[in-house]
Amino acid sequence: MSHINIPFFLPHMGCTQRCVYCDQNLIANEKLPAEEEFRRKVEAYLEASKKADSMEIAFFGGSFTVLPREVQKKYLSLAAEYVGKGAIRGIRFSTRPDAIDHEIINFLEEYPVTTIELGVQSADERVLTASKRGHDLVDILKSTSIVKRRGYRLGIQMMTGLPGDDYERSVYTADKIAALRPQFVRIYPTLVLKGTILEQMMNRGEYIPWEIEETLELADVIMSIFLRENIPVIRLGLYSENPDFESNIAAGPYHPALKSLVLSRMYRNRLEERLAGSGDIHLKVSPFDVSTAYGHGGQNRQYFMEKYGRRLCVKSEETLPRYCFEYQGRHVPLYKENL
Repeated sequence: MSHINIPFFLPHMGCTQRCVYCDQNLIANEKLPAEEEFRRKVEAYLEASKKADSMEIAFFGGSFTVLPREVQKKYLSLAAEYVGKGAIRGIRFSTRPDAIDHEIINFLEEYPVTTIELGVQSADERVLTASKRGHDLVDILKSTSIVKRRGYRLGIQMMTGLPGDDYERSVYTADKIAALRPQFVRIYPTLVLKGTILEQMMNRGEYIPWEIEETLELADVIMSIFLRENIPVIRLGLYSENPDFESNIAAGPYHPALKSLVLSRMYRNRLEERLAGSGDIHLKVSPFDVSTAYGHGGQNRQYFMEKYGRRLCVKSEETLPRYCFEYQGRHVPLYKENL
C-alpha cells in the first residue's frame, strides 16, 4: 500500500526553546504558506499522485499544537476541506510530548486529524536535560497514552548520539518506545550542524560526535527491537532537499542513504553469525531486498569475498517476506534474536 504525505514544514514554529542540536531552517527553509499557495501545493500533489492508496496533509517541524490557536484553526480547516471532498485521508502533524493534553485533543477532535508524531528523542532524563529538550519521561508517557486512547495513529521520533547518550541509553530508549506500541518510528542519529549550540559544545570538547561505524552497529540493535515488534521504521537518518544542507554538517554520522547502509549491515551480520560450509554463499530474499542483501554499493559481496574468499549469491524469492532470508534451508529474520 503506497502512502504519500503532502508536507508543509514549519521550522522552529511553536518551539518553546531551542534544543542544542537543532537548526530546522537548514533542513527546510520554509514558512506557513498563504491560503492560495497552500491550495496550489495540495492540488499539485493530488494531480501528480493519483495512484497513491492514501494521502495525508502533513505539518512537520516545529510544534504544531503550540502555534497560536487561530493559526492552527486556519490550516486545519483548509486541510479539512480536502478530507471532506475525499481527496485525502486526513491530517498529520508533529509536536512535542509536553504539548499534548486532553484540552488540546478536545480541540483537535473538531478536525479530521489522523496521525500525531511526537518528538520523544530520548527516554533518558540525563540525555533530555543535556539536550535542552524541556520535557521529561513523564511528559512522554502521558502524551503517548492520550494520543493512543483517543484513537489517533501514533508516531514517535527518537534520536541517537545526543549529549549524554551512549549505547545503553539508546537501547533503553528504543525498548521504552517499543513498549508504547506506536504505529511507526523515525530514527535520527545526531548530526552536528554549523551554528548550533551542539557545535559550540563540540568545539569546547564537551561533546564528541558519533562515528558512522558505531552508529551502524547500534542501529542494528535498535532496528532489531522494532522489527521484532513489527513496528515500522519509516525513516532512519536525516534527509533534506536543501542543497546547502550537507555543507552545513560540521560532524556526525551522516550518509544520504543511511537506512540502506543499516539494513545492508544487518544482512551481513545475520549471515555471518550463521555462516557455514565452504564455496559460494547462496541466499534467497524478497524481490524488494536483493540489492540490500548484496549490500549498499555491493559492500556485502565485497566483504565476504575479502574476508572469507567466498562469493555471495542472492536469489529473488517471491514467497519470502521482507527483512528475512533463507540460508541452507532455514528462514532467518533480519533482527537480532538474542537481544
